[in-house]
Amino acid sequence: MRRFNTTGPCIPGKHYMVDLTERLSQIQELVDEGAYFTINYARQYGKTTTIAELVKRLSEKYLVISLDFQRFSDACFENEKSFCNTFASAFVREARLRQAETAEAAPQTERLTAAKQEADFNLMHMFEILKEFCECSAKPVVLIIDEVDYASNNRVLLDFLSQLRYGYLDREVREFVFFQSVILAAVYDVRNVRRKIRPSERNVNSPWNIAADFDVDMGLSKEGIAGMLKEYEEDHATGMDTQEMAAMLYDYTSGYPFLVSRLCKLIDEKVQEKEEIGGRLTAWTKKGFHEAVRLILLEENTLFGSMIGKLADYSELNAMLGSLLFAGENTVYNPDNLAISDAVMFGFVKNQQGNVAISNRIFEARLYNYYLSTAE
Repeated sequence: MRRFNTTGPCIPGKHYMVDLTERLSQIQELVDEGAYFTINYARQYGKTTTIAELVKRLSEKYLVISLDFQRFSDACFENEKSFCNTFASAFVREARLRQAETAEAAPQTERLTAAKQEADFNLMHMFEILKEFCECSAKPVVLIIDEVDYASNNRVLLDFLSQLRYGYLDREVREFVFFQSVILAAVYDVRNVRRKIRPSERNVNSPWNIAADFDVDMGLSKEGIAGMLKEYEEDHATGMDTQEMAAMLYDYTSGYPFLVSRLCKLIDEKVQEKEEIGGRLTAWTKKGFHEAVRLILLEENTLFGSMIGKLADYSELNAMLGSLLFAGENTVYNPDNLAISDAVMFGFVKNQQGNVAISNRIFEARLYNYYLSTAE
């Protein structure tokens, strides 16, 4: 039986999940156009699940090299040489996994492997080999990097992004063969990643100013949630009103993927076991839903832990959210306000008709509880 998942990527056939077909189609349009872009959303917003499904979809037409910077150790980002060695190893491993070593491309992967032994192996040399790899590949090459902001406090990342930019510009202006598309997934917008670099090193040009706008909505719609619940209902026949339940889930979460899946998981695994609920057949009702809301507001989970951690790390963000919840006045949405910009980036607030509003009712209640408890 499938289950609701809140740990790691969702896998079709194993987990209940919303149909991603439309989202993947929109992203593929950007890839087909040759765009370089960032999937910039808050934690646990479905980025990794989307990437996993995107790799499958694109692989028929493109050679997809999918990497994850979170798998790189901190030592890999200490200097240019160690980063190039690690990146080259990961790239070659992925290329071989994708069976990309045709007779033409194999020499380039061998060159990347051999270059790691050179004392002066650097980003410029590595990108020269990567360009030749793209030229020799039987399919256009798409590079995807998840968790690209993992080491965004390190200067080597800026230099890496700059080389990607130069390669893109050469491709457009000089008609060189390079990556068909580059997709970076992150919480922090890498176009503004300089904010995390030491102040003495911030005076540099944007390393990612060639990125296309990414306007694909990664949240879950009421229709999408209802479709997921319909699949659950086909398996369990609880008699629930899937449209009503989807509307309640959306009303409380505004489509935040983790919150939707977590509430469903609580109903399916915790609420139905309560004596006053009386089993799965009566858990998927208004009473069961509100019990799940009560449970999620009391539990410790990774999303709420990250939220409270951000309040501790960003004093201006903390003050802005506290004022928003308790002052009773509208705050005009201004993306140039650093606290508002950070709150949007972390998924805490949204632009609601020109004013700042808490993203969803679950976040609002959890933040109220936090500020009230700290005041006490």
